[in-house]
Amino acid sequence: MSDKLKMSAVRRSNRFRVVMNLPLRIGRKDGTLVDISETGILATHAGVLKTGSTVEISFQVDGKRFASNARVETCTVVGLGAGPGGATLYASRLFFENLAPESRELLSTLVGRHEAEDR
Repeated sequence: MSDKLKMSAVRRSNRFRVVMNLPLRIGRKDGTLVDISETGILATHAGVLKTGSTVEISFQVDGKRFASNARVETCTVVGLGAGPGGATLYASRLFFENLAPESRELLSTLVGRHEAEDR
């Protein structure tokens, strides 16, 4: 089966751009939240992430902390020397795993707010 037809290559829900790039922690790495959906995120960061691994992600929004484990679906180079201090910049797609109720509620609020702004 081609990669384009695999379930992991298909967007599983709507994805909404976060107007302001939010600082994000991916394991021990600093990153930037690019966009978010109810199933996962797209983030940029320095340092490669191993595809298939599970990492903890967290960020702050509206004074509340979102935290979840996430599975690394893809990790690709997006800019040589474009990261902090001239590091290689990567973009990763990560899918949430076992969201806590507090994080699920914050995620629903965040995604719902962006749906309303897009109308």
